[in-house]
Amino acid sequence: MLAPLKDRNLIERDTDCRTAAELHADNAALKLRLRQARQMQKRTATLSTRKLIELTNEKQRLAELNLHLQKRLAELESGETIVALGQQLMSIRQENDELLEAAKCVWFLDRTLCAARRECERLARERDNALDCLQSRSGQRLDD
Repeated sequence: MLAPLKDRNLIERDTDCRTAAELHADNAALKLRLRQARQMQKRTATLSTRKLIELTNEKQRLAELNLHLQKRLAELESGETIVALGQQLMSIRQENDELLEAAKCVWFLDRTLCAARRECERLARERDNALDCLQSRSGQRLDD
């Protein structure tokens, strides 16, 4: 707190020496500085509020990420993930064995089809040869 003035004349003498125009100019300058200070405070408050909102949002995002990672860590520590991966591996192995068996069947069927095709070709050649023989014999009889 300010100490009380015993001699009020010091203040009054200081203002009495100035003219009214000087006092108005000083008053206008003080009003301008006050307005500028208020504008600066508003800007600072707005920027601080924005920064506070950004930091609050970032804190919320990090808290959610932390919660998600804690759940994931708990899953990994509990061994559920390893068990699930083991089950998937067993299932995939079984499917792989089934695919290998199916591939063997396909290979066997392919070999059988190739053999059947060769047999059909052989029979077709024999048929063609038999037809040629019949035609040549019937041609010889007609000539006789």
